[in-house]
Amino acid sequence: MILTALLLSAGLSLRDVQERARTNDPRVQQAIAQLQNAQGKRDEAHAMWFPQIESTGYVGGPTPEHYLKGGSNDPDPTGPFETLHRCTFCGQLGVVLHADVQAILPLWTFGKIDAGKSATAHLVGATEALLQRARDQASYDAARAYWGYQTARNAQDALQKIRSRIEDARKTADKLLQGESEQITKADRLKIDYLAEEIEANGAAAIKNRDLAITGMRSLLALKPEEPLEVLQEALPEPPLQPALEAVLSRALERRPEVRATEEAVKARMAQVDLETARLWPDIGLVGGARFTETTNASNPPSPFVANPYHELSGYVALGFRGTFDVPQKLARRRQAQADLAEALAMRRGAEQLVRLEVSQALGDLAEARVKVDRYTKETAIGKQLATQAGVAFDSGLGEARELLEDTLLFARADGARLEALYNVQLAWAALEKAAGGPLQ
Repeated sequence: MILTALLLSAGLSLRDVQERARTNDPRVQQAIAQLQNAQGKRDEAHAMWFPQIESTGYVGGPTPEHYLKGGSNDPDPTGPFETLHRCTFCGQLGVVLHADVQAILPLWTFGKIDAGKSATAHLVGATEALLQRARDQASYDAARAYWGYQTARNAQDALQKIRSRIEDARKTADKLLQGESEQITKADRLKIDYLAEEIEANGAAAIKNRDLAITGMRSLLALKPEEPLEVLQEALPEPPLQPALEAVLSRALERRPEVRATEEAVKARMAQVDLETARLWPDIGLVGGARFTETTNASNPPSPFVANPYHELSGYVALGFRGTFDVPQKLARRRQAQADLAEALAMRRGAEQLVRLEVSQALGDLAEARVKVDRYTKETAIGKQLATQAGVAFDSGLGEARELLEDTLLFARADGARLEALYNVQLAWAALEKAAGGPLQ
């Protein structure tokens, strides 16, 4: 518990920021909603076996009288129409109650149900891969913001050391000028102020980059304005070892969500072609239904030869089929599905080529950044040594102000380039992990 409290008080590490971004990034939330939509479509396809039940019911009125002259027990209920006593909206008015229910249970659909299940299942798989892609992008953006913050903070620390050197040079220059030393002139003193202004300008850029990185992290973590953000402060690490192209590429082709999404899309399009082919055939199933009608002011003669629309109670079960004869339209829709399948196959090939390109580019960026880190680290060491020697010589009265300014400026530029190269290393590594489909360490 004590260790956990200490870690939390120290701030969020890179992995902490990435894990939170993979959950809270708005793009991830949007992908989760799209996945839930695809899962709903899959559940709908799996429920296609459930009977399709349609029902109608109403209560209407007023209805006119429909009585036989002899009443419900008229000996000749099938007689001429004139034997019926009809009175339109006069006499005893009534109401009619009606209910009609029909259910169709599919027994054989020529593969429609299986094709629908397969298509929606692969749709869910493709959407899950797109969710993984959104999370990988959020993880990459989190790494870029995190290391941007650390780079800006380290740059401020380096600038503070240079400020101290310049301040010491100012004091020495003022002391020499007061003693009317020939070692320095007023122009040399102004050059020190000039260098100080350039350093402060670089400091403003570091502050801007720091604030921008913090804003980016807050956006990725979906933090409210009142919520604090504590980030672990650490130095930029040394460049990692250069991975082998074959190993990273094999891993990427196996794990990249874009490749998996295109594979699922191809399978879904194949199932869609099967579905459109199956729709050329009708559905065979059991059909059942029941009807009930009751009218309060109509006769109901007990005869098996009379269909009485005012009093009815019947039910039925039958084996039937259902389909349409719009064959040209169905063939056109199947051609559309086949074209979509060809497009998905092309997208799969394109995704594999894109993965190869991104892996090669990330490895190239990492190799370039590693070389720059090595060179600029050596330049920084040389610049620091020169600036130190020039400072000691200037303080002792043996050196010139011009050498101090030049060597300090060389050191500042080399150290800034070193920090930028270290940042580019971390950015290239994050891009390589994204290209490989996950962490490499």
